Amino acid sequence: GEQEATYTRLNDAIDGLDTRVQTGLEHLERERKATEALEEFRSYNQLTAPAEVAVEPKSDMDKFRALLNGEIRSFESTGEYRDLVKSGATTGGNLVTDVLYDRVVEKFTEEGVALRAGATLLQTAGGEDMLVPTVTGYSTGSLVAEAGSIGESDPAFGQSTIAVYKFGAIVDVSSELIEDQGVGNFNVLNFVADQGGAAVGRALSAKWTVGSGSSQPYGFRTCATGVTAASATAITANELIDLQHSVTAPYRQGAAFVMNDSTVKAVRKLVDSNGVYIWAPGLVSAPDEILGNPVYSDTNMSAMTSGLETVVYGNFTRGYFARIAGGIRVESTNADKWTTDLVSVRFIVRGGGNLVDTNALRKLIQG
Repeated sequence: GEQEATYTRLNDAIDGLDTRVQTGLEHLERERKATEALEEFRSYNQLTAPAEVAVEPKSDMDKFRALLNGEIRSFESTGEYRDLVKSGATTGGNLVTDVLYDRVVEKFTEEGVALRAGATLLQTAGGEDMLVPTVTGYSTGSLVAEAGSIGESDPAFGQSTIAVYKFGAIVDVSSELIEDQGVGNFNVLNFVADQGGAAVGRALSAKWTVGSGSSQPYGFRTCATGVTAASATAITANELIDLQHSVTAPYRQGAAFVMNDSTVKAVRKLVDSNGVYIWAPGLVSAPDEILGNPVYSDTNMSAMTSGLETVVYGNFTRGYFARIAGGIRVESTNADKWTTDLVSVRFIVRGGGNLVDTNALRKLIQG
């Protein structure tokens, strides 16, 4: 009797397990059919639904065109970073012509000399004050006798603050010029962008040279005096050599001269004791040189006048940091030009600059 009861109980358990297995298999089959039906419905939707059209982001020139046409009131260009260089059309120049930010940065280089001479350009998203650590004194070593004490000599550190200031320019454009854009060979978009970019570029790059640091950037011309010329209106070759050697040897690697064009003309006429010009013309795109270093002309530097700084020499990469905060903001309005049917286009850029290594740059002052 016990064996029969056990047999019956086991059979009931097997029947129950079989029922659960069958139920599970039926669930799996229903899920399979549901999935097939869902995929079929989706295929019907793909056939009937309109294809999604990829929306390409507008270029700066598209935004600028919309700005001039009154479709938008403002936009900000933040630039692009590319592996290709911009030295020529075939090496990438044609690829960046629609990026207003890059066009304006090129104007900084054209209108001023700081970036051409090698100054470090810092591009930041915001305009908060930037603290840059600087070295004001270096460790020194000395000869030590056997078992003698070695004196400590620690470097001295400081900080340079690079604040930003706002620079702006307004270019007025007639409505006829906007409506006729693209007619013939004249491109009003490029014209206005270049005019506005050159204006703010000229204003900011000038302060990178001569800024006093009071409510404006510190210009590289605020560097320490290296040489004072004997004459108020002339410079000698020996004085340029003295200026060069007022900068310590490590900083003369990659150094450059910067001066006004009238000073360049005077320096070009300097000769050594054998009557040989110290000026070395550059080849093709290479800058001209004097005393083995490139020389750049900057209209913001002073002409040779008593008491004024006429030449700056040194390593600009290590000595001077230029800064641009944010992008190039462009806005337009015709409200104040209602009677003349003009559109005012405003360009705004924020930037600053400061000397970050006082050992890297020196200047010559006329006596």
